Amino acid sequence: MTKLQIVLTDQETANLNLLAMGLGYNLTRYVKFIIGQKAAAVSESIPTFRMSEKLEKRAEEVWANHLAGKTIKVNSLVEYLKKTIDEN
Repeated sequence: MTKLQIVLTDQETANLNLLAMGLGYNLTRYVKFIIGQKAAAVSESIPTFRMSEKLEKRAEEVWANHLAGKTIKVNSLVEYLKKTIDEN
């Protein structure tokens, strides 16, 4: 969680307080509300793309293998490749 400190002019404070009172909020809650609305709008504008059926099926297989304990944790690609080469 991030703590934010801002400085508002007296006029900004008065204007925001009026808007806040209209919603039954205090100034702090109203400013948090505005920021939350803007943050939600950003996440809604991030494009998403559907996987191909082939890739989705492969992802499901990989996830099933992971849940079945058939995967290993790789901390370093270099370590993994060295281990793989040594085993072969």
